[in-house]
Amino acid sequence: MDYRPYELQELKDWLIKFANVECKNVSPLYYDLSLKTAKDDQLVSIAAHCKYGQPLPNLFFASVQSLLYKEPNQELAQYYPSITQNHKSGLPFALFKEFCLDHQQEIIELEQNNIVQTNALNRTAYLLPIFSHLFDNEEINIIDIGTSAGLTLNMDKYEYHYNDQYHFGNSLVKIKSEIKSGSIPLFNRMVKIKNRIGIDQNPLDVNNIENAHWLKSLIWADQVERLEKIENAINLAREENINFIKASQLFEFEEIILEQEKNIPLIVYHTHALYQFSKEERNNFWKLMDKIGKERDFTYLATEGSRVFKKDYSIKGILVEVTQYKKGKKNTQLMAHTNGHANWIKWLI
Repeated sequence: MDYRPYELQELKDWLIKFANVECKNVSPLYYDLSLKTAKDDQLVSIAAHCKYGQPLPNLFFASVQSLLYKEPNQELAQYYPSITQNHKSGLPFALFKEFCLDHQQEIIELEQNNIVQTNALNRTAYLLPIFSHLFDNEEINIIDIGTSAGLTLNMDKYEYHYNDQYHFGNSLVKIKSEIKSGSIPLFNRMVKIKNRIGIDQNPLDVNNIENAHWLKSLIWADQVERLEKIENAINLAREENINFIKASQLFEFEEIILEQEKNIPLIVYHTHALYQFSKEERNNFWKLMDKIGKERDFTYLATEGSRVFKKDYSIKGILVEVTQYKKGKKNTQLMAHTNGHANWIKWLI
């Protein structure tokens, strides 16, 4: 398989965009490393070995961090808050480069054998209120497409804080988000989930130590609170009964959705999954949702970048759109505007 389908300049531009769009004001460490890596041909060439279509910066930095987790005595690890509690500040880029060159083959192997399967738990900050609002006092079944380790499927097991104030739930997993505008959708109680189904081309069973290790490696190294959160969520997931299904084809999605009980409300959702689909694949997926909506009632929630959606909402960023299929009719509503990690939410309902 060709692991280097991009031109060198494309990869440099990708790292610069990653720094300025995703890391700036969120991850100072990765912001700095991304910009400096983009100027270094040797490191960009190492990062280039990721699988085609995978988010290169995320995969590259996760591979480096994965090695540091296994070798915490490395000098570089002293600058990683995720690994060293009393970490040093001001990571020398020369030290980072030296580590990458010394471990070049190991990094490449990790890039070739893994994919980015993030579990951004904070996305439940909008999922749980929407689900509870739509199905207040009802028991539901949920299907997460592109589930990775299925950690968002346990949204009802977490504790929620908005604008630094407690709102609902009781858990070691603290979900925190800022409400920039609008109000949390009203509901009387947290939704009750009967069956949790996670679909992925490569489901990650967190009972497997290597899988749990890779999930932690995907957390940005200076996001210690996120790391603690995911560790607690992994422990919870080991106690829950999630039905993981390995699938990636539309006909498989269709079979799984249609076999669910019709007398129990069903929600099919994905968060940041369709951006990896081609435009044709996305259109075929949406056609499938419409087709299924003529055969049974269900709710479909999509969280993606604004460019992914067919409709132009004139809002740039991450959008949360809900489509309800009832008796063959379709109703779509834009629910929220947020960012990738749901650090903030603008409610639009």
